[in-house]
This record gives sequence, C-alpha cells and structure tokens, in this order.
Amino acid sequence: MTAPTDTPSATPSTPPDLDLAVLHHLRGDLEGAEAGYRAVLAASPDNATALNNLGFAAAQSGRFDEAVELYERSLAIEDGATARLNLGNVRAALGDLEGGIAELSRATELAPGDPTAYDNLGQLLMLQGRIAEAEAAWRHALAIEDGPRLRTALATAVAATGRLGEAAGLLHQALTLDPQFGAAWAQLGAVLLLRGDVASAGEALANAKRLDPDDPGPRRHLALALLSLGRTDEAVVEFGELVRLAPDDATSRVDLAVLHLSAGRAAAALTQLDRALEAGPDDDRARLHRAFALRELGRLAEADELLQAIADGDGEQADRARQALVDEAS
Repeated sequence: MTAPTDTPSATPSTPPDLDLAVLHHLRGDLEGAEAGYRAVLAASPDNATALNNLGFAAAQSGRFDEAVELYERSLAIEDGATARLNLGNVRAALGDLEGGIAELSRATELAPGDPTAYDNLGQLLMLQGRIAEAEAAWRHALAIEDGPRLRTALATAVAATGRLGEAAGLLHQALTLDPQFGAAWAQLGAVLLLRGDVASAGEALANAKRLDPDDPGPRRHLALALLSLGRTDEAVVEFGELVRLAPDDATSRVDLAVLHLSAGRAAAALTQLDRALEAGPDDDRARLHRAFALRELGRLAEADELLQAIADGDGEQADRARQALVDEAS
C-alpha cells in the first residue's frame, strides 16, 4: 500500500494554536506539531481535528496503536472522512486488512468525491485478492481524478484478471499523460513479458530502470527478458546489480549462479550460492546448484554428499539430485 496521501487538516474556524500546529506539521516538524496539538487538546479535549492530526503525527512516527486510539476518539466526536481514511490506513499497517477496508469503505461513503479513499481501498482489496472490487474502486478514483498513477494502479487489477491487452492500453495511456512515470514503464514491461512480446518488454523495462535505477523490480524483469532474447551477458550484469540492490534476494542470487555455471564460472557461482544459503539454508534449488558448482571445482566428495542429502529428502529438487547421482555412477 502506498503511504497515505492525506495531510493534516484544518477548517476555517480552527483556533490560531491549531493553525500553528498544522503549519509545523506541514513543514515536517513532527515534534512541534505534536506539542501544538496536545496544547490545543489540553484546552479543548473534544477537538476532533486536533485528535485526528495528532493521530496522523503518531502514525508518521510509527506509533500505530496510539494513532488508532486518537482516530477513534476523533471519530467518536465527529464521523469524518479524513479520520476514517487515516484509521483505515493504520489498521492496514497493523495487519488488519479487513478493518482497513471497512474504514476506507466508510470514508468513500462520507466523501464520495475524494479519490484518495477509493485509491487506498483499491490497494487493500488487491492485497486481499479481491481483484474485481479493487478494479471497481480504482475506476471510481479515476472518474474523479485522472492521472498516470491511478491508471497504472487500475492496470494492475486488469492484468491480474488476464486482460493483458486492456492493461497494456491503460499503461500506454498513463505514459501519454507522463512519459517519465517509471512505475507505468515497469508495469508495462511486466505485462508485455506475459504477452510474449519480449523485445518490447525489454525496451519498457530499460526505461523503468533508467527512471529508477535503484528499484530492483524492473531489473529482475529486465534480466529475464534479456535471457529470453539470448542476451545472456547483459542478463548477468542485471542480476549482478539486482543482488547488489537487494542483497537478501536469494532467488536472484541462485539465478545469477546458474548463469555463472553455464558460462563455466563455477567459483563465482559458488560465491553466490553460499550467500543465498546464508539467507535460506534449506533452499534446495540453491543446494542443488551448489553441488553442481562443487563438482565443477573438483570437490566431488562434498558434491556427492550434498546431492545425497537432497535426494534423501522430499523437496522439489530430490528427483534431479537422484538423477545427478545416477549419471555420475554410470
């Protein structure tokens, strides 16, 4: 879920002390803002806006339980859309997706013209796998406020239903609105990969990488596209950058190791596999290819011992390990 796009609220009738606290908040001075809100509440304990804003500051500081209490106090005084939206986001951050969806649904009822509530609702519904409802929420948001981010979000739901052509169309529309929107390029690349248009996918993903070189997602898809295009050396470079950006990404480390093995670089493969196994010691795919790397390095006893251990188990790689042992014996 994206970060809440709301801001601290004020009304034309707010007291000057509250206006000053909001100003601190908008400037990023959370400590000053919290002190201001608490001063307002000391004088007016039932000020729903101050309670909501103090809850927002608490959530920004990671104090989610405190934020829930403050939002609920605000809502007990005044059932406002902003507090409902904020409470929904915090419930989701605490892992309560159902509670978050309920709050955000209420926010859309209270403020049917607010695209943020529909957008955040769509994200939570998507996380729950309620794809049709997520699509409907994002279509509501788009009807209120068009933009590349919402079109990209809608394309995510559309693609999840298998309507890849329609999803690609939405992403092209998003990029017409903003050709520099990296998330749309990344999503377009993923959709084109699924459609089998690997060359176009590679171009889209290269654009996504250019716009956000530190995002590992497009790099992984780009590496896979390059492999499909037979551009193995370039794929190795991308996987290398990927494990640099995401050192705990064991899957990409194993993929990189497999490429090293296929190119005869067993020592480099073994380095990557050992790192992958530090993160997941029971990863049978990493263990199997570690055995293959050990064989290439002439460490046959270690390789056979590892292959036997995999073969004796019931993991996905057990059959391959047994076959490798048979091939060696024959």
